[in-house]
Amino acid sequence: MGALDGIRVLDLTRYVAGPFATLALSDAGADVVKIEPPEGDTIRNFPSTLEGGSRLFLGLNRGKRSFVVNLKKKRGQEIVWRMAREADVFIEGNRPGVIEKLGLGYETLSRENPRLIYTSVSAYGQKGPLSKRRGLDPILQTHAGIPSQQTENGEPRLVQGHFVDYFTGALTLGAVMLALFERERTGQGQYIDTSLLGSAAAMQLGRLVWASESEPIDQVRDALNDRIARIYDSADGQFYLYLDADGFWERGLDVLGLEELKEDSRYSTHLGRHADRDSIIEKVQKVLMAKSAEEWVELFEAAGVPSAKVRPPSSLLEDEQMRAMGFLTQFVHPELGLLQMMGTPYVLEAASTREGAPPLLGEHTDEILAGEGYGAGEIASLHQEGVVF
Repeated sequence: MGALDGIRVLDLTRYVAGPFATLALSDAGADVVKIEPPEGDTIRNFPSTLEGGSRLFLGLNRGKRSFVVNLKKKRGQEIVWRMAREADVFIEGNRPGVIEKLGLGYETLSRENPRLIYTSVSAYGQKGPLSKRRGLDPILQTHAGIPSQQTENGEPRLVQGHFVDYFTGALTLGAVMLALFERERTGQGQYIDTSLLGSAAAMQLGRLVWASESEPIDQVRDALNDRIARIYDSADGQFYLYLDADGFWERGLDVLGLEELKEDSRYSTHLGRHADRDSIIEKVQKVLMAKSAEEWVELFEAAGVPSAKVRPPSSLLEDEQMRAMGFLTQFVHPELGLLQMMGTPYVLEAASTREGAPPLLGEHTDEILAGEGYGAGEIASLHQEGVVF
């Protein structure tokens, strides 16, 4: 039994941020109805090395029910309005103003259902000069200055993998859970506004501190971006070595056979080592070419120095630690067969992965309509009119 058993979520989001939040709600036991347009969620058709499917869509949408409706039609809007009267959570991911034009804004739905937790997930937020702009993960990364901190040979680099999207989803989940908790006290729902901009800024809390009376704003940056702790080459591959912090520095030098660097007074502090990092990196890299990445990782682990071999994400699907933590799950997909995938990423007795493979487009439309009280004749009529699919 999940912590959110009995909670109904209407999910009108696409791409990554919103679906990640609703996936987590599903993992906690909520019934998530993924409301899609006739063409489906955009990421259903994203490029993928998986023939016949999109890994991005599959990974973010297990355990949900797919309901396809044309919201450009009045009857389609009325169906979702009717569903929202009994829902607990409503999450939408449109630009500000779009959902209101469909008659499904917060003011409209909350009048009928005061207990509704209504969440808008957008690029820049619901107000301000940029609120109407379109924005995706790489756009907000760039706006928030993240690529400037990921430089390679002086050139800014994006962080790949939808990290701002995922963090936005995590913050959205937290906000929804807080609102549900507050509702237990007051009986009232509320409106939540989350954004990629807020998330991209929150990911940099340790950078965004400005002593405005004593320093110019162009000094507000991460001074330790290009560090001694980095990915190094070895005899047969690459691995990350966390070497520069106190304690790890001294033990790491013992493993490397560079004990003489401990006697250099310039390197007695973290900042001192950072100042001469180019020289140190060159010395460390030369030594590391003598053994394989796996050998070095074992040696540094034995000495208490954090390190990890570079490997592809797919290795996690066969990872013994992932299996031991119960992070992996599997489902049989009606078209793709057995799917081994990521399950709930934490250990909590009240949260268990909701059963169900990622849904086919419109797989549950008729089932959901019947649950809303529509008869067989009405459902057939809605299909014929192109309202539902």
